[in-house]
Amino acid sequence: EFFTPDSVVRLMVDIIEPTRGKLLDPACGSGGMFVWSGKYVREQAAENGTDPNDFVVYGQEKTLETVKLAKMNIAVNGLRGKVQQANTYYEDAFGSFAGFDYVLANPPFNVDDVNLSRVQADQRFNTYGIPQKKTKVSKKDEGKETVPNANYLWINLFATSLKPGGRAGLV
Repeated sequence: EFFTPDSVVRLMVDIIEPTRGKLLDPACGSGGMFVWSGKYVREQAAENGTDPNDFVVYGQEKTLETVKLAKMNIAVNGLRGKVQQANTYYEDAFGSFAGFDYVLANPPFNVDDVNLSRVQADQRFNTYGIPQKKTKVSKKDEGKETVPNANYLWINLFATSLKPGGRAGLV
């Protein structure tokens, strides 16, 4: 689990300026990005007369204990949203392709054990290409190949999850 300092999250929220619509955090941890986004949305609603209930958060997190914390954070902070336990590399709990107005995340970077055959056909990752190792694979290792660095998978995911005109912020 990774903790993103509040000052960094506030800056990211100020940059993407969420006011209404749907926000995705595909590696949501305990939901800190949601909390700061909700505060921003409420501040903007007070200033501009918009309805803060027009804002909904969605999160995926692979660790069940952390999912429970995120759900609690959503409830305690009066946000609308859903968090599901899921490994974002292999599961798309919310049909994220072109489905969100905002993506905000601090994903686990430099992961090198994502199974290539499990993500190759997923449009969330293959729209802009998947990095692959340059060496030939032996017959015995076929199907066991991994993506050499999942950083590009995350960047692909952020880009493909946005609706036209959507905005993303990532650490």
